[in-house]
Amino acid sequence: KELVYYGIKEKDAPLGEGGVHLDPVEYHEMLGRDDAVVIDVRNHYEADIGRFDGQMKKKCKEKATVTDDDAKKEKKNSPSDGSGAEYVDPLMRKSTDFPEWLSKPSTQAKLKDKTVLMYCTGGVRCERASAYLKSQIGNEVKGVYQLKGGIEKYLQTFKDGGYWTGKNFVFDKREAIGVGNVQGDGGVIRKTPAQQQQKKKKKKKQDTSEESEANGDQIQGKCCICKVPWDRYVGKKKCYTCGVPVLMCDSCMSKKPDKTPGMELSVRCPLCVKENITVPANEVEFTANGVRNKDSNSSEIKETNKKYDDEDAKRTKQQQEQKERKAAASVLKWGGGHAAKKKELRKMKRKLCQFGASCTREDCFFAHPDRIGIDVSGKGGRKEKA
Repeated sequence: KELVYYGIKEKDAPLGEGGVHLDPVEYHEMLGRDDAVVIDVRNHYEADIGRFDGQMKKKCKEKATVTDDDAKKEKKNSPSDGSGAEYVDPLMRKSTDFPEWLSKPSTQAKLKDKTVLMYCTGGVRCERASAYLKSQIGNEVKGVYQLKGGIEKYLQTFKDGGYWTGKNFVFDKREAIGVGNVQGDGGVIRKTPAQQQQKKKKKKKQDTSEESEANGDQIQGKCCICKVPWDRYVGKKKCYTCGVPVLMCDSCMSKKPDKTPGMELSVRCPLCVKENITVPANEVEFTANGVRNKDSNSSEIKETNKKYDDEDAKRTKQQQEQKERKAAASVLKWGGGHAAKKKELRKMKRKLCQFGASCTREDCFFAHPDRIGIDVSGKGGRKEKA
């Protein structure tokens, strides 16, 4: 069974025909190659707090410190520019965006004649993605490789982080793990005494303190409101226009911008800000597992706008702005309403069944004190039959 849905048919991406699996040490060596590109198969909100781009930074530092004689020797021995594998982020909101990204001419031009490295959190998503890439443009690249065991295995092997920078977002209670933090953040914001003292002072949008400068390279993400360095996905804050998780610092979170009229558009992910997305996610029709089959410039949208023009030629400024709104190409659904259904079932369990002992349904939603294992209080535990 497919764990991560890509919207790709099995014949287009057979799981047994994916990329070559490399262990962390082999993958680390490949990251130093100048003819390689490394594709982040995860969603952009995951890549926003951590990624494999350390090889580019390290190579640049080494290049800046070499002497003229060293540069001449390097130029003779290797035609490369010493930049390491180029990091590529497909800018996906969800995995179903991958096929569309790969089909773009600009993407295929970037990957042409390159050694393609791919990675994800634990290696699962790479299986389908690498197989699909090989089936589409396998003849145009030098080879396709993927990190065996994913980022988590790499960080276990390279205790100093290797070429990894930032944190690795995980889909469990650890939230995100990093170098020296294998247990993860755990959803709790722990403040140092220096941070607690700083919070008492008036917060400035541009923090020039030594602490912020020191953490600038370590913290990859930014708060979606005030733009200060921040890499914690806490508070279950979601993008107003596409539904993906957004980074919001604890100070801005206390102001509740997502629940303040007029401030909703400030709670957007970097992709929606860059693409100028303004249509709320709850107004976008979910089709094909959350992927919209019509963009904002479709004929139906244009016909709707024309209809509004005919009905009301004197449209107000607010209506005009609404006409020019732009919706995200894909949106993220959360939970499918399962939590609400469970809450309703718990509520019903506290109500007595009107049929009492005469009820014959073993799966009755309502409470039956005369039955074993039913707790009318709803607090759990078993109740023996009287």
